[in-house]
Amino acid sequence: MERYKKATVGLLALFFLFGCESLFFWPTKNLVGSPEHFNFSKQDVYFTTEDGLKLHGWRLPDGGKSKVGTIFFLHGNAQNLSYHIANSYWLINEGWEVVIIDYRGYGLSEGEPDISSIQKDALAGYQSILSEREDNLPIIVWGQSLGATVAINMVAELSTTDKPQGLIVDSAFSSHRKIMQETLGKSWITWLFQYPLSWFVRTDYSPSLFVGQIEDVPLLIVHSERDPLINIEHAKELYELANWPKELWISEQPGHINIWDDLVWREKLVCQLGDWPDLKPMENVCEHHN
Repeated sequence: MERYKKATVGLLALFFLFGCESLFFWPTKNLVGSPEHFNFSKQDVYFTTEDGLKLHGWRLPDGGKSKVGTIFFLHGNAQNLSYHIANSYWLINEGWEVVIIDYRGYGLSEGEPDISSIQKDALAGYQSILSEREDNLPIIVWGQSLGATVAINMVAELSTTDKPQGLIVDSAFSSHRKIMQETLGKSWITWLFQYPLSWFVRTDYSPSLFVGQIEDVPLLIVHSERDPLINIEHAKELYELANWPKELWISEQPGHINIWDDLVWREKLVCQLGDWPDLKPMENVCEHHN
């Protein structure tokens, strides 16, 4: 019993010492692999945020097919881009260029992350794509987990001329405070503190406040009803708040951000991207592609 008391005290100490925001970020610095391991080439890209930090990303050119567009990928809260590239590299074979970035404090990027600053990072990465754009092919912003919340907030605040041609929201939570409360409530060690501690979490960047501000950007929300970390109700809430055009795809794939491990779901997304900006229900999205 004594060790559990110590664990609880330790958690509370971390919470108040480093602030509640730190619990959202679990970056690592070392890159563990490279797209070359999947037989794809990459280009290192660097860009500067408005507050002067140098951030790093990868650009993966289309895989030999005629380029059909660019995917701007915003990953989740843990590790770095080298762990997350496997979630999207397979789109290269379909003619999509993929650009993935690391937020401040992740991988080779400078600085330390916090909720407001990673919004600046995403915007800087997106603007670098726009500044180097040499075609009128579509840009689709794809955010996953924490990155999906960042993507929603970023797209909501873009000017009409800078809007992407689409937004994919993958395994997102609707509120920072709500997901903190739910996460603390899953362990008996922290259950008692789920409400008092979650009230220290800021709410001004919660995507539920921003998703309804997005207009004229086709929105695809994807979530697993067997996600152990972020309940499907978060996706349903975001869907209800969003403007049309929109679609909600619900997977039964177990795990968090594991939907695209299923080759059938990869095919669904490829079909949907081929039909973009016309959004299709997940049941028949590939109907006329067969």
